[in-house]
Amino acid sequence: METTTNVIPPRKRFKKTLLVIGAAGIAVLGGLGTAYAKLDLFKSAKTVYLEAEANNFAQLSDDISQSFNEYEEYIKPYLEKPVHSTTELSQITVDGTPPNPQAEKILDLLKSAKLVIQSNVDESKRQQSGGVEVHLKDRKLLTLDYFIDDTKIGFRLPDFYPKYGYVDLKDRDTIKERFGEELPKRLITPRDLYEAVKVPRDEVADVIKPYALLYAESLKDSQVTMNKNASFSEEGYQTSVREVTVTFTDEEAKALMTKIAEKAKSDDKLFDLVYGRYHNVASLLKDSGYQDVKELSKEEFKKEYVKVFDDMLADLKRTTGTNDQLKMVMLINSDDEILSRKLMITSEQGKEEQNLWQSVAFANGADKYRRYSLYVDDHGEKGEMTFRYKGTTHSDKTTGTIGVLVNVEREAKLDLSTTFEISKQDKKETGTYDFTLNLKSEDHPEDIALSGRFSTTKTDSGRDSEGTIKLNFDKAAPDMPKGISLNVKVKEAFGKPLNIPAMTPENAVNIATVTDEEIMSIQQEAGTAAQSLMMKHQDLFQELMPAMLMP
Repeated sequence: METTTNVIPPRKRFKKTLLVIGAAGIAVLGGLGTAYAKLDLFKSAKTVYLEAEANNFAQLSDDISQSFNEYEEYIKPYLEKPVHSTTELSQITVDGTPPNPQAEKILDLLKSAKLVIQSNVDESKRQQSGGVEVHLKDRKLLTLDYFIDDTKIGFRLPDFYPKYGYVDLKDRDTIKERFGEELPKRLITPRDLYEAVKVPRDEVADVIKPYALLYAESLKDSQVTMNKNASFSEEGYQTSVREVTVTFTDEEAKALMTKIAEKAKSDDKLFDLVYGRYHNVASLLKDSGYQDVKELSKEEFKKEYVKVFDDMLADLKRTTGTNDQLKMVMLINSDDEILSRKLMITSEQGKEEQNLWQSVAFANGADKYRRYSLYVDDHGEKGEMTFRYKGTTHSDKTTGTIGVLVNVEREAKLDLSTTFEISKQDKKETGTYDFTLNLKSEDHPEDIALSGRFSTTKTDSGRDSEGTIKLNFDKAAPDMPKGISLNVKVKEAFGKPLNIPAMTPENAVNIATVTDEEIMSIQQEAGTAAQSLMMKHQDLFQELMPAMLMP
């Protein structure tokens, strides 16, 4: 039996081997190329910096967008639905030794006091109503009711007089003639201002982009240096980074600022963005009847706009050159993320003279950290403003701290620190917050400490919060309280209808047209009601009056 053997010709075998080796070589070289690119072996220091800066800007834009979306989500119920809220302040306790028995009685009564604030807001209908109640020993002692709509403001003290006293802005001419007061046509709400100044994200990005390109094109390779063997360490997180330093001599900084000012001066998109918000706010105020507002025409505003940059350019020309440098030092990881940035002015010898800005921002697994510091040195008067955030998220729970420090030497210091824990489950969100706030100023050198703890629960139907607040006075005088504490409880309900009473002669008095005879009648009726109120609660007034009349 004859068999046939398949034999591959040597030439074809050789070609096939070359193809396999070539494909493997391409894969290896591609991997090496990717590795080299990751290690920046083919990138200049300027390229590494600009790629990191572009990535940082994109991330910052995303963070701002996310924060804005979260804010809109938070405020949305208040803008779209009626909101009813009740705030209770109770258990008011003064820490200190009463100077006499009468003062001690006052403090005891204060513990039994409760302030209840009712508020109803419907932004969509531009309406508000509510009231304030003073309770003492479980009795409602005094009440104030109020309402606000598009053109009317009214209030009443029902314990003294049953009718509302109100002002209708439609009677503004009568009020001006009678009382000399200039009133607007309508009241402006926070939503009005929000709609007037908000800017679409795409519009901002479109305006900023040309300036980013101008900066990148103006930066010379000689201004950027890189150390590839640096390290980053903050809050227990360590990683290898590249240290990139960007320097500007005085002349280079002036040249860059001149280019930016010249471009901005003739930038129609930037002008339209600025003028559009100005026009919106000015028109809102004018249309609402605020007489003091003098809106510039677009041509007049353009002249002022151009003058700002003309003055800037003139100042740049007049500024005498120095040997100082503006230096920016960044630590950049392998993902082109700027983990830290430091901006400073250095002297001719390279010695650091003044820090201007320092920031740290990174994510490490479940941890997220942010710190931003602005430094000011005005003729030896140094100041610092710092914001700190640290959060850890596991599943649906986030814990962390937030801090704010404002410290101006020999003037004032504010130090706020908050520890929080937030949990989300379905449409329910709960949170607990512990905070301390320390204040000190030149006028009041003693420390004032405010501390508290709050818990909140949020659902689609409302928000509930409750907690305690304590105010402590360091170095308090012997006859002054060392501290004050109270309980706070807030309950908000979304969607509860709001009813503004119609103003009629039977239930209201128009302040613009009230006569002298009506005023006299109101005074008499209020006086009689006050006497009845004191008789009704004479036991409470007997306790209050001696201490209130003490010298």
